[in-house]
Amino acid sequence: MSGERLYYRFGPLERRGLLGPLRTGQVLTVGGALVLAVVLLDSVGGGSGVAAAIMVLMLATGLSSAPLAGSTVVEWAPAGCLFALRSASGRRRYRSALPTAGGAGGLELPRELGALELVTLECGGRAIGALSERRGRWLTAVIACQTLSFALLDADVQERRLAGWGAVLVGAASAPVRRLQWIERTTPAQGDELVRWLHDARDPSLPARGVPVVESYLELIGQSTQVTHDHEILLAIQLDTARLGGRGAGLAEHVLEQVGQVVRGLEAAEVRVLGALTGGQLARVLRTGFDPYARGDLAALQAQSGSDALPERAAGPLATAEAWDHYRCDGALHATHWISAWPRIEVTPMFMDALLADSGAVRSVAVTFEPVAPERSAREAEAAITRDRADSELRRRFGQSETARQRQAQESAARREAELAAGHGEVRFSGFVTVSGRDEGELRRACADMQRQAARARLELRRMYGQQAEAFSFTLPLARGLR
Repeated sequence: MSGERLYYRFGPLERRGLLGPLRTGQVLTVGGALVLAVVLLDSVGGGSGVAAAIMVLMLATGLSSAPLAGSTVVEWAPAGCLFALRSASGRRRYRSALPTAGGAGGLELPRELGALELVTLECGGRAIGALSERRGRWLTAVIACQTLSFALLDADVQERRLAGWGAVLVGAASAPVRRLQWIERTTPAQGDELVRWLHDARDPSLPARGVPVVESYLELIGQSTQVTHDHEILLAIQLDTARLGGRGAGLAEHVLEQVGQVVRGLEAAEVRVLGALTGGQLARVLRTGFDPYARGDLAALQAQSGSDALPERAAGPLATAEAWDHYRCDGALHATHWISAWPRIEVTPMFMDALLADSGAVRSVAVTFEPVAPERSAREAEAAITRDRADSELRRRFGQSETARQRQAQESAARREAELAAGHGEVRFSGFVTVSGRDEGELRRACADMQRQAARARLELRRMYGQQAEAFSFTLPLARGLR
């Protein structure tokens, strides 16, 4: 607390591995180099053997510790190898099958999304859509939300709403909710309303096209829709059906009950809930996620059918292609970034406004939360404090000084234990940003703009090279992105 304003602080990303800060790949690399060095000393011997052993150890140390675009070469190796395997096997490209003449067909998605089914749960005259994974073990329902401009609210109202969201997360820890994910995305604005107004308001004696004044208005409308975007807020609720119990109508009743509890928590946090998405609406969300620029065609279909639902068969893309640094879906190119670091200083509830409020690019921001059981949180917090004390004592014995980052990690661990002792809940979370463009030039400019906005919000974005297809799914309403 500083003055009368409440501030928030994020702890540093914990990077502990197999041996303290060393991860499994680093340990294996250095261990293998030590074995190879011993073999060289034994087989070659003399000065040549010593020189070769030193070179091997230096190379292994460099590969396991030298940073390259935010990660070491050893950390890049798994992504690079898997990308090469997908390239060799032709799995970087996907093309949907042609629809059969007899039926509409089911949900067909690229293989990197795994086995997904779009189901409809009905109970008591109510029906919602859900995405089913693991043969029905996980069910993900999606609700659409709307909030007033957060920046225009008083500080106490902002803090009250964040406290309400925190209550939703705490409540999920004691419920069969596996994960929660909020998505805030921008999509290209449609100029249909302006075009209709123009045709209704123009002089009837003027033709619809070909007149300079009409063409000038149409050009202005086209330019305005290229730089303005609509905002959508979605909340995905993933339930573990093994903890729900029941089948058929009984399972649907339990799912609707859990979704209703989350909705009531959001309403208590003064978030306006528009409703749970039906199967057709969920299919539309997936389709516009793959290709945001398809909204114009979908709007035309909606005008003809009078419904905003989409057939299940049309939810997936027609074709995709994965590259090292981007992912193409039909008429859109996507680049997904991981939020690798959150603010390391005290921030107000408005710290993400720089990233979310600006609609200069087509993008999706997603944060996935996983409630942690209180017993597990307490064990991990106590273990973290014990490790920090042991590391501090070891540095003191060897005469090493503590860095500011190490002191910050110790303070974060102590604060975490104190908050758990006071009864607060804990969640694991991870954030991702997918930026979209019509071509590589537009995508490059949008990514640069997004990096600037993230820097203003004190966030660090790291492009997920070699993993773009999988990473793209982290910003779809599938509650993914946590290991």
